[in-house]
This record gives sequence, structure tokens and C-alpha cells, in this order.
Amino acid sequence: MLLVGGEPALRNDVLMLANQIFPFNYVITNGTIKVPDFFKHPLFVSLDGTKETNDSIRGKGTFSKIMKNYLQDKRVAINMTIAKDNYKELEDVVKLAKENGFRGVVCNICASGIDATVPMAVKKNERKIIINELNRVKSKYPDHFLLTKSMIKWYEFANHIGLCYWGDEVLHFDVTWNQRRCFGSNADCSNCGCLAGAMQNPLKLLRNPKEMIKLFLY
Repeated sequence: MLLVGGEPALRNDVLMLANQIFPFNYVITNGTIKVPDFFKHPLFVSLDGTKETNDSIRGKGTFSKIMKNYLQDKRVAINMTIAKDNYKELEDVVKLAKENGFRGVVCNICASGIDATVPMAVKKNERKIIINELNRVKSKYPDHFLLTKSMIKWYEFANHIGLCYWGDEVLHFDVTWNQRRCFGSNADCSNCGCLAGAMQNPLKLLRNPKEMIKLFLY
């Protein structure tokens, strides 16, 4: 079970229920409210750069709240959204994770939706420079940048229509239990940057068991 925004930390009752029902749970959180310690499952905390950059994107004081709530918390992997304005700070975020006791860093690539334009979004013709940086950081910090080489390769190609296990074969629901595709109806699979899509079919993950264990367990 993956629990994701709104903000899952606002619903401790749902976290407790998921904890009772499912053997494996994952939460994507903005980090401003601490997920209780009873929830002993991996947390992906959104952080989009150094303090100044992150707070310019996610709101003043967000960086400090995350550090206060989760310093040395082994449940936490930082979930960075890579955009054309912050990709050069990926290494800084990986070092921050290493120095502050987090499991490491994963990342998505920011892309516009079908019905929305995002100023920071990475265009298809801009991906190469992003991929080069992902590979450079992976080579330098293999134990703390948690994407596998095959996941980085998935990001090389923008168009994943008909190729995504996450979108095609996983059930997705909104808060009212209406089924939807992926994280929302406006997802543009022709310009995908989703970490979950990069992970793909669980059977394929067996090709990288050591790195997958680091990604999912703590």
C-alpha cells in the first residue's frame, strides 16, 4: 500500500489501519508533520534542494520542520523532484541525507501534466543533461543515491504509454474511492518522470536485489 497526498500524516487513523492490514506500507509525505513512530514502514519525505531552494518551492520554514521531525530517522528516504532549476543540487541533497542519518535519496523528474504547464518542468529535449547528472551522482554516492542504473535508464525515455506497470496494472483510488490512473487524471504518460514507474514490475526488480533492499527496507 502506498499512501500519498493530500498529506497522509494528517490521518493517523488511516496510517494505523494500513499498519494493521498490509505487511508492506510506504508513505510519501511533505515532512511538516511527523508520522508517528508506531508506523515502522519506509517514508519518502519530499525535499527539493538545499534550504533556500526547497523553501522557495515548498514554503518558508519547510526545510527546518523536516529536519526537526526526522533527523536520524532510519525510516526516511528523501524524495527529490528534479526540475531544470534545481537538478544541480541533487548531490547536495544526497550529502545531506548521508550526514543526517537518512536512508538515502530517490528522485522524480518534474513534468507537466496533460492539462497543466509547470514552469520548472523538464522538457523532453532537456532530459539528457538531467540523466547525466543522475549517473554522475550515482557513481559518486552508490550507497546513498538509491536509484538503480536500470531506473535511471527508464528516465532516459519520456514516453511510457503502454509500458508502465505502475500505471497499467496497479489499482489507484482518490480519497473518495473513485478509481483513477496513477497519481491523477492529468498525468501525461508521454512525458513521464515518475519514480514509481521507474521501479516497474516487482519481478523485474529481482535483477537488482541488493539495491532494492536498500530502497524498501531500513
